Amino acid sequence: MSVLKHSSLLLFLGLTLALAAGLSSQTPAAVSSTAATRKPNPKKSNAKAKKDKPAPADAATSTPTATLTSDLQPPPNTTVVEKVVARVNNKYITSSDLEAAEAELDASLQEAAKQPGAPPVTAAAIAKQKKDLLSNLIDNQLLVQRATDLGMSAETESVLQLDQLRQQNHLASMEDLQKAIEAQGTSYEDFQQQIKNQILQRKVIEEDVAPRVAPATPQQIADYYNAHKSQFVRGDEVGLSEILVRTDNKPASEKDRLKSLADQVQQRAAAGEDFAKLAQRYSNAESAAAGGDIGFQKKDQLEAKLATTLFALPVGGVSPVEEVPNGYLILKVTAIHHAGQESLADAKAEIDYQLYEQAMRPELTTYLAKLRSDAFITVKPGYVDTGASFDNAATDITRFQRVLPSDLPKPTDKDKKGGLNIGGGGE
Repeated sequence: MSVLKHSSLLLFLGLTLALAAGLSSQTPAAVSSTAATRKPNPKKSNAKAKKDKPAPADAATSTPTATLTSDLQPPPNTTVVEKVVARVNNKYITSSDLEAAEAELDASLQEAAKQPGAPPVTAAAIAKQKKDLLSNLIDNQLLVQRATDLGMSAETESVLQLDQLRQQNHLASMEDLQKAIEAQGTSYEDFQQQIKNQILQRKVIEEDVAPRVAPATPQQIADYYNAHKSQFVRGDEVGLSEILVRTDNKPASEKDRLKSLADQVQQRAAAGEDFAKLAQRYSNAESAAAGGDIGFQKKDQLEAKLATTLFALPVGGVSPVEEVPNGYLILKVTAIHHAGQESLADAKAEIDYQLYEQAMRPELTTYLAKLRSDAFITVKPGYVDTGASFDNAATDITRFQRVLPSDLPKPTDKDKKGGLNIGGGGE
């Protein structure tokens, strides 16, 4: 199952989106992955119509649950249900949202630290990510509101994603999924909305920002390769896909059944059945949505016995069922890189993605600056929106007023010289 290149960017761009700051880039479910880094897939995009920007909500007619600016104590016998931290047009960010974002960030950092070869994260870097949490929540809310302005919907995709999550956890019905989520102390309605918001944010980036990023040319890719050759000196590494049949938090009586299931899935995979489809159906790992793909693993970071097994397999080979602390693991070898200088042809896809990320960063920053300039944003005293310090005056945001889809010329819009009149000035 392919993952759009600019969808993967949601995982990468820490500058403003940072979905781990409250809207995790992975489905927020009770599934864990044994994965490490994975390589990106090609991008594609479409465009949708732009609608007028939302007008700031009238404070006289709105019914906020708290004031953003007053430090006065509430009247006697008043119960404070939520503390409002920021207002973004007619939506509110509460202290609970901020606390949840910090908990998500802590969990994400802990999970990242467990991955093989993960570089240490400095205390200063963690402090900066926490300082940016409110800014990230504001930007995420702006993207969701922008999706609404563009007429985007996440209803169908969210139902499909929830059902996929149900299948990954081998639950019989959506009611069982709801019970499992609520058993973790999470509101099912909030969980659904979180997934919808993630989908809407991704759609805006895919359809309203990504089309502005030009693909890297062969010459740019070659120039990057020649300037960074040392970056492509590889140790022995193996590309892997995984299927994890989880046994943790399952009764002992279930273990034999789950081992039998893992054995059956392994036999089907070894016989040539589509591994990605098997992963999507049977795997409990987060990588299931991507067909089990977990990217490349360095040989010296694998357990010695497992490394010996995997490097003895041909490309396309499937490992025996391995018992791991949280279940039964099946691995497929998708590629093997032996130590040495990687060729330009082999490095092309990775370079293309790195150049794409570099080009996407300023586009997304400028896009969010435009959304901020059009929005009504208020932050309660004592809280800091680090995104508000962005120097909009130094950035050309006017081009976003012209090239959005609804501003493109109609077939009948012609100037006196017979050419299409796109208007709005030049870039």
